[in-house]
Amino acid sequence: MLFSAGPKEQRKDLYNFENELERLIHAYHDNLVRLIVIKGLRRTGKSSLLRVSLNESGLNYILIDMREFDIISRSELYEYLRKALLSIVGGKMKYLADKVRALSVVGIKLELEKEEQDDYRYLMRKVNDWAKQHNTYFILAIDEAQELAKIGFSRYLAFIYDNLSRIKIVLAGSQVGVLNKLFEDPEAPLFGRAREEISLSRFNKVQSIDFLKKGFAEVGLDIPDKYINNAVTYLDGIVGWLVMYGFIAYQTGDPELALEQAVNDGMKLVKNELNKFLETRGIGKQRYLTILKILGDRKRRWKEIKKLLEFEEGKRLGNNQVSHYLNELVKYGIVMKKDAFYYLPDPILQQAVLKAVSYTHLTLPTN
Repeated sequence: MLFSAGPKEQRKDLYNFENELERLIHAYHDNLVRLIVIKGLRRTGKSSLLRVSLNESGLNYILIDMREFDIISRSELYEYLRKALLSIVGGKMKYLADKVRALSVVGIKLELEKEEQDDYRYLMRKVNDWAKQHNTYFILAIDEAQELAKIGFSRYLAFIYDNLSRIKIVLAGSQVGVLNKLFEDPEAPLFGRAREEISLSRFNKVQSIDFLKKGFAEVGLDIPDKYINNAVTYLDGIVGWLVMYGFIAYQTGDPELALEQAVNDGMKLVKNELNKFLETRGIGKQRYLTILKILGDRKRRWKEIKKLLEFEEGKRLGNNQVSHYLNELVKYGIVMKKDAFYYLPDPILQQAVLKAVSYTHLTLPTN
């Protein structure tokens, strides 16, 4: 179903990603492609695209979704990886997938000694040898891969890239700036490695309307165009919000109430995500909030943001200070920059910020 909650698993439930899906499947089997990166805003379909492509690849894979872990250490991740590998290669330890999915399409049967089962690095090399012998590939896929930067796992991914030629690495992430640092920072282990990149964007208005109409037809609802058009205007082509709206409308049978509930539920989600970001910002938390409020009602240039930020704080700020805060917001996908303008790309986040402004009585000069 188009309106089913959670990431999609089958092609029939995936809307408007045919080209991206075919590119991914082709890359999985391309001898020259070792590293694949899927990028896009939150709730633009990355996780669904990743899962459907893995299921259709015909290859063995492990999928690690970093959102499953509240806090994770490098050693804990290595242990999950080890157990997942054991579940695929037929080791003696039984592994029931919870936070890490492992799928063996054809069955990789290896005889392993006890000490060999205890080392994820050995297991990965054995899987690579098996894939080479059978002229196939194995996929190590990681969703919300920007989290890897916190635990140094990208160093091991660089080892795989350089030494295990039959293992494909697939990284998906919504904090595009953080994800890019894994490849673009000269000090990063993966710096300079060639990669295939697939970028996802929001639906346009025509696609959004078509998505909702097809979704409602699928569940047997005939929703008047005025409600669909209103929802598309508010939710601005972000498929995750469109799915939420469609599902609530299906549950309640009230398309007008469904939009209100989708916006309210969505605001709770984005506030929680924003709070996780702000928790790590120390004394700079209030300045980030002020910048978001400045961007709450419109796109603004850097100079205008600086002027309004100084107005709110009642003091002069250095150019580098303002740039630092804006760059961090862009890096984490909270703010976007296009044609010299900064703006909030998520309409629900924008609604949450505007609501916060009305409560805090933020007043900005008009000139």
